Amino acid sequence: MNNSNYQVEIDHAKEGAFDVEQVNFDPPSSVNREDGISINSFEDKEDVNAKEGDAPPFFSLKKKLGTFAVGCTLLVGATIAGVSVHSANKYRYVQSQKSNSLSSSDMSKSGKAAPVPPYCSSSKQTCGQTVPEGDKITLKEDLLCVEDWNSATNTVKRSKNCAITLEGDAELDCDGYRISQITTLGSDAAVKCDASGSTKEQKEACQLYYYRGVCVTGAAKMKNCQVEKFLEGIYVENSGDIKDSTVSQNRVGIAVKDGPGNSTEISTTIVRDNAVGIDVDNSSTGNKISINQVRSNDNVGLKDSDGEFQKAFGSGMNLYGEEIAVKDSEASSNQKNGIEIDGAGTTTVDLKGSIFLRNNGRSGLKTDNNNKVGDLDGTMNVDGVVNIYENGEDGFQMNEDTNLNVELKKGSSLIACQNGSRGKQVDIKNNGGGTFGNDGFTCDDTGGDGSLPTCSSCPVCPM
Repeated sequence: MNNSNYQVEIDHAKEGAFDVEQVNFDPPSSVNREDGISINSFEDKEDVNAKEGDAPPFFSLKKKLGTFAVGCTLLVGATIAGVSVHSANKYRYVQSQKSNSLSSSDMSKSGKAAPVPPYCSSSKQTCGQTVPEGDKITLKEDLLCVEDWNSATNTVKRSKNCAITLEGDAELDCDGYRISQITTLGSDAAVKCDASGSTKEQKEACQLYYYRGVCVTGAAKMKNCQVEKFLEGIYVENSGDIKDSTVSQNRVGIAVKDGPGNSTEISTTIVRDNAVGIDVDNSSTGNKISINQVRSNDNVGLKDSDGEFQKAFGSGMNLYGEEIAVKDSEASSNQKNGIEIDGAGTTTVDLKGSIFLRNNGRSGLKTDNNNKVGDLDGTMNVDGVVNIYENGEDGFQMNEDTNLNVELKKGSSLIACQNGSRGKQVDIKNNGGGTFGNDGFTCDDTGGDGSLPTCSSCPVCPM
């Protein structure tokens, strides 16, 4: 492997709640492409445990530059108010040199290249294909969809069509390659595409041939993918499994709509620079969404002519379903909310491990029935540490018609400090019928007409 040095500057705004102190590099041996370095997955999640009395993470102002040699092992660390802590997220960075390599299937038994070159292989993937139940495919190059909108049939123009559809237990391994499409309106055409009007009107206005990048149906699986420039980057219906991927520059990064009894898991994935990161609309009963080691940051929103956010756009995660679990994840620096729990009916929300909700334009954590019929009832369980810092409006906001009882397991905590930078907002506000049980809450300012927790005071910033 090439041992040349690389200089990498970690963008503090892009990387969320952590200030990078040291980066260690561990390139996987299975990927060899020559077109740059891309984030592919998290590995070996570690807990973030600050000692009692340590200054909180929102005090830290450090940002450093890491220099490393490819072929070494890079560890991601963080500095929290001068306290060195392992980051909750250890990334694997991939130096890709694969475009001209041959896989074992392309070689003869003697070790020489087979007479048929790989680009003639019948396994070459094309846009618009369906992978049937039981099949497995691996990309050997970027899948770039170049179909011209103007040449599309009326059926295509009206459809929410997919660049790749996975059926049943089909599996897709992108091996670090991209799934993307061309538009004449620039790389952010999908992100800025107005969500009003019919499917055809939306696609025509933004000159997008494909509505969706990857459609995952019936418990299909996908991994190691970079999906970009679609109105819905990844669409999941009736169960799916997404891991080790990056989803960016889409209107909706990942959209989930599961039926009764379905279960979808999103893990070790980065969702960024979309109009909305993850949008889960599981209105049926008996379904579950699990989000584990996911970063959904820097999602920019989509506003109408009055300057108001359209629909749910602008948040890191919008989650609606009967059973919701989020573990060791982050939703920071989004233009609207970090995580929004919405809908009507009964839900159970489990927040586990280390959750970071910081620097969002409005609230870090919000519950809202969003004008649906009926109240949103249920329980929010915290088993770990939920960090809600420096959000523009309320840190944790429970709106009217939401009645979630917040319970902290022994040793767990919910810390909401230095929120409401825009004016009269507070760290924790409750206008609903929910309650706050047990000890472990830290906050300074509270408000609203409902029950409020007994908080320990936020630590004073050092002089």
